[in-house]
Amino acid sequence: MAGFEHPVLETSRLRLRRWRQDELDRICTARTNQATAHFLPFIPQPFTAEDARFWLKDMAEQAAAGRRFNWCVADHETDQGLGNVTLFNLDTDVEVGYWLHPDAQGRGVMAEAIRQVAEWYFARFAGPRIVIRTAATNRAARRTAEKAGFRLVGIEPAAFPIATHVDDRAVYDLLAPNGPDRA
Repeated sequence: MAGFEHPVLETSRLRLRRWRQDELDRICTARTNQATAHFLPFIPQPFTAEDARFWLKDMAEQAAAGRRFNWCVADHETDQGLGNVTLFNLDTDVEVGYWLHPDAQGRGVMAEAIRQVAEWYFARFAGPRIVIRTAATNRAARRTAEKAGFRLVGIEPAAFPIATHVDDRAVYDLLAPNGPDRA
């Protein structure tokens, strides 16, 4: 998938676009959030402006190489960054990952963004499915997956490292609208 264009996606209340350098503070606050730190322990804590600059550079390089799409989920009216959606594992089992700034949580923003990304992905690439993998105890991420239309397909025991232990992993998927039915 090398050489693809990175689209801006829109809904009535969201604009999914690339992150900008002037949004480092929003990125740092979101990625240093207590829940993010607990469920995604591979993220350095605290997440500094230097970490954010490296992350933006890495996301741009991976996009240029055709390995992932990464969007800032922004408010359509104010253009303020609310969170992040990443579409990755593009060559294998396509997966979506996400996080929200603390002040954007609880408004259905991420489920809406994920639905928009899935609709675009299925129309553009005609892949058979998209998966979400999260810690089984991450109720907010699981609720978001379900609100975005994903279906729980299984729980994998002791498969998701979090800050305090290895949690079970909840696996969700969303099948392409014109794909084969589930068995």
